[in-house]
Amino acid sequence: MSRLYACIISDSERPDLVAIAESFAYRIEWLGDGVLFETSGLEKLIGTPEAIVAKISEALAAAAIKGNVAVAENAASAMLRARSRRGAAVVTDERLNRLPVRSLGIENDTLDVFSALGFASLRDLKRVPEHELIARYGPEFRAVLDLVNNKGKYVLTPNLKQEFVNWRYPLDFPVLDFEQLIFIVRHGLERVFEETDRYGLRTERLGITLGLESGTTRDYEIKVSFPTLDIKFWSKIISLRINSDPPPEGITSVEVTSHFTRPRTAQKSLYATTSLEPENLLLTVTKIKKLIGDENAGVPVVLDQRLSRGFTLDADKLPAGTESKTAAEIRPHIHLSYFDPPLAAEVVVSQKRLMYIRTAKFSGKVVEYGGIWIQSAQWWNAANWKTEEWDVELENGGVYQISRAGNDWFVTGEYD
Repeated sequence: MSRLYACIISDSERPDLVAIAESFAYRIEWLGDGVLFETSGLEKLIGTPEAIVAKISEALAAAAIKGNVAVAENAASAMLRARSRRGAAVVTDERLNRLPVRSLGIENDTLDVFSALGFASLRDLKRVPEHELIARYGPEFRAVLDLVNNKGKYVLTPNLKQEFVNWRYPLDFPVLDFEQLIFIVRHGLERVFEETDRYGLRTERLGITLGLESGTTRDYEIKVSFPTLDIKFWSKIISLRINSDPPPEGITSVEVTSHFTRPRTAQKSLYATTSLEPENLLLTVTKIKKLIGDENAGVPVVLDQRLSRGFTLDADKLPAGTESKTAAEIRPHIHLSYFDPPLAAEVVVSQKRLMYIRTAKFSGKVVEYGGIWIQSAQWWNAANWKTEEWDVELENGGVYQISRAGNDWFVTGEYD
């Protein structure tokens, strides 16, 4: 069986062209201005070379990509035709003969000579005896003549770096049971992780695509902050993610994609303190988010503003594990633990001084206090200026932040 090659020349972005080529072949070469790929064997799936050209053109049109397509039994001929003529075609000797001489990429001086002799197309050049051309332009002109005669020696060299592997499984009937779905996904994880490990790599990003009965899909992209191929860990993360946002109807297909990442390096020591593994930490955080919501869990980030709550939560961030400091770097800090919701309080005021505070949790005489604090970084928000704050120390030794909004008093936090 003869080989068959396809070439797409286009100004479109590389990922778009590569995606088209990958839908037809796995041996692909990026050319800089397009892609070259081998389509040998597609005759059994698609049909004639003309049918293959039509399929490639349909794929380009569906992706809104404009470009030239050529299919030939010779890789060099496919590139020559795609770079010289617009549209899509199967390369034949007759079509090759109609190409202009300038498409051969030979030097301008030689092109000027051919033009003066009236050689406009490859057919005109083929009328000249080959030995005369070689005698005039040297043995290296043999490569040009091979290209003219549809016998180019270009060898397709795959140069795309594999960046992911995927596994797809169509189901015989729609699946509604969650446990059965997770079992299928786990099987897909085993397949893609085996292939990922074969490359000596790991993954920190998975894509899960579920085909639905309606013909649509439900996509899940799951990222973690460290590379791992721990199937048990990934299964739990996927289970929590899908369970929190389940598909609305029966599943007809499952696709799992593993994106490659370099393995993480870890140095173990006999004298190192035991710390929580990142897998266990992430699972714990994911379970917490499922219980209280993504917006209510994360790493606190202090805002450079004076507000009633001067911090926010970064839900996508986890502790880096490098927060520890040496003894020389440690300085005393006062930390405020917020009460959420604030505690309703009764405050006794005498001669414009805070005297006594009573809440459902504690009560006591005010020993010392500071305030009133009414400044706010958000000067445009009138509501912020209606709340007054004090820092108070009670006789029991506790130091608290209290606030008043209208006639209502609250204890908003405790200083550590």
